[in-house]
Amino acid sequence: MKVLLTEQMGTALVLTLNRPEVMNALSSELALQLLAAVKSADGRRDLRTIVITGAGERAFCAGTDLKQRRELNAEEKWAQSRTLWDVNQAIWNSPKAVIAAIGGWCLGGGFELALYCDLRIAAEDARFGWPEMTLGAYPGGGGAVMLPRIVGRAKAKELFFTARRIDAAEALSLGLVERVVPRAQLLDSALAFAREIESTSPLGLAALKQAINRGADLPLAQAAEVDQSLRRPLEATRDYEEGIRAHFEKRKPMFSGQ
Repeated sequence: MKVLLTEQMGTALVLTLNRPEVMNALSSELALQLLAAVKSADGRRDLRTIVITGAGERAFCAGTDLKQRRELNAEEKWAQSRTLWDVNQAIWNSPKAVIAAIGGWCLGGGFELALYCDLRIAAEDARFGWPEMTLGAYPGGGGAVMLPRIVGRAKAKELFFTARRIDAAEALSLGLVERVVPRAQLLDSALAFAREIESTSPLGLAALKQAINRGADLPLAQAAEVDQSLRRPLEATRDYEEGIRAHFEKRKPMFSGQ
């Protein structure tokens, strides 16, 4: 059985974590395949978005595969954690908009995976938490870096320190997800989100994603330098010419990513 399913739906690449029997836990094999899929999408002009979701009804992703992890020594455990870190960094640096479609449990490494996506849609049955905090460690895929940037330091500490689970409604109130939808509508809602993105410039989106990701935590002057260094090259692109031409011709622009 394939542990990662890939399907192109319009301009969206849907990546489905396909280990429902273990709540889509991230084995090393699955993490490596996910990493390769995200990276291979970077240079494809026919793709505008990546949607990551989980197979089955129980979970988006329950985190790192603990059955595999218990057989590893300390160095091997660290290498496994680094693979998840690499996946999250690939998502963070991808020029595509990456959307997490979260149903059921979203725990530990799965929660981290979702946090590194650009946008998150949750089903009403989604549940989030950090079980690593009860296992003698803490999340190794960058959760401690990303969570406080989204919910603030104090709330991040509360969620980590108590390891309590939160539901979709609380996740929405904290800004952890952008939308909550009925479970039956989850993938369709993520694909509708992806279609909304199609109207924007691919080069503009890629540059803006970098500007936000790199600049949001910098002092204002440094953030402005990053912003302008990314914005100026767009002036000379064919897409910018096409966008202005389409505006005056009152038609939808045909962006080529050049």
